[in-house]
Amino acid sequence: MPPALQVKRNLGLYTGGGFALPWMIGVLLLSVGPMLASFALSLVSWDGLEWSGIKWVGLDNYRQLAEFVPDDPLRSFDPWYFEALPGRPADPRFYRAVYNTLVYGLTAVPLGLVAALLMALLLDARMRGIAVFRTLYYLPHVLSGVATVMVWSWLFNPRFGWINLVLRGFYRALDPVLVAVGLEGTSSWPVPDWLYSPAACKPALVVMHVWAAGGAMLIFLAALQSIPASLYEAAAIDGAGRRRRFWSVTLPQITPALYFNLILGVVYALQTFSQPYLLRNRAQHDGLLFYVLYLYQCAFEEPHRLGYASAVAWVLFVVILLLTLLVVRSGRWWVHYESESAL
Repeated sequence: MPPALQVKRNLGLYTGGGFALPWMIGVLLLSVGPMLASFALSLVSWDGLEWSGIKWVGLDNYRQLAEFVPDDPLRSFDPWYFEALPGRPADPRFYRAVYNTLVYGLTAVPLGLVAALLMALLLDARMRGIAVFRTLYYLPHVLSGVATVMVWSWLFNPRFGWINLVLRGFYRALDPVLVAVGLEGTSSWPVPDWLYSPAACKPALVVMHVWAAGGAMLIFLAALQSIPASLYEAAAIDGAGRRRRFWSVTLPQITPALYFNLILGVVYALQTFSQPYLLRNRAQHDGLLFYVLYLYQCAFEEPHRLGYASAVAWVLFVVILLLTLLVVRSGRWWVHYESESAL
């Protein structure tokens, strides 16, 4: 290689490295460094107040998460799912947080995907003013925050919230119909206490999650609009009806978008924090004790246990990593890309 070309190549490498250097420094200081520090913290016992209080405990923080103690017959208020464990956990609030997070994730993620897909199908229309409707359906995803959570807390109020007012109005309208056909009226039908009930607080958060499905909806909408019209025309010529075209053409074509939304939905559901943190109260009996909220309580509420909280964080990291890898590995059987179909 000529010397001049070699010098130019080296200058190009140095220039590219210089532009990438701020990003690499940011990754090291803001991502890799904190991760290594949290792993080191998970091996010690420390309240975060004095450096002299650091005590090496090795894997004891992780052992405590999986430690069980003999059953206590006086503890009849333990949740039912404790019976599936080999004993009563030494840290019962950790398993309550795991259970609440799993129930929320297994409910909110599928319902959110279905709602987003239905909205995308409705908005994939060519009509005047459709851009306004798309904006309105996408707004909840942008507006989600502390103020929105406070509005939902008002809507879910069991006494004067609009949701229960609508339910009571529906009961009153349905009551004469049921009485006319000889059935019992709706006078004894209850309305949920929502955020003031251990059973109804998680469904309330699921409703909030489905309401903010505009982000996934936008991705589904982009995938629907990228489907070639020739595929629908060929299916119609073969005699496929609307339902058959959806299952044989639309759904396989949008599986990459479904795949992407599924991974993001699982990751975000397992890291839900702001809603349970803002909406928790004593009446729920830890019904909204989600995993990241429990992590926060271990680290920054009395007693301060930064080492134990770091161990809880690393368990969450491993779980999210395994679930993500599981979804990625399963994608080879149900995700269809346009380049593969062309082959």
